[in-house]
Amino acid sequence: MPPIHWDTIVTGLISAAILAGVRAMTKAFKDYSAESHAWRKRIDTKLDELNNATQTTMRTSILHYAEKYLDRGWVTPEERASLFDMHEKYSALNANGFINGYMQRVDQLPDREI
Repeated sequence: MPPIHWDTIVTGLISAAILAGVRAMTKAFKDYSAESHAWRKRIDTKLDELNNATQTTMRTSILHYAEKYLDRGWVTPEERASLFDMHEKYSALNANGFINGYMQRVDQLPDREI
């Protein structure tokens, strides 16, 4: 009977255990990565929805105030600053369009102190 090389057997068992652990970790990482991707996609979708809702709300507010100021024919410095600040934040959401025309017309209105 040939001699048993325990060191070879132990090394083989340790290698098998490490390989099994690596395979399990690889599978877990792939599962986590797929789940993480699904979460990121859901979060991105919600952020897009919130961005759209914010744009709609801000556009409505800007139009309301711009029309109010244009109808009366003047604007206070505080109102102008507030409206232009809102427009700047609205533009930062990558939204603009026809709002720029309103803002140009409001910018031409005379100031009036109250």
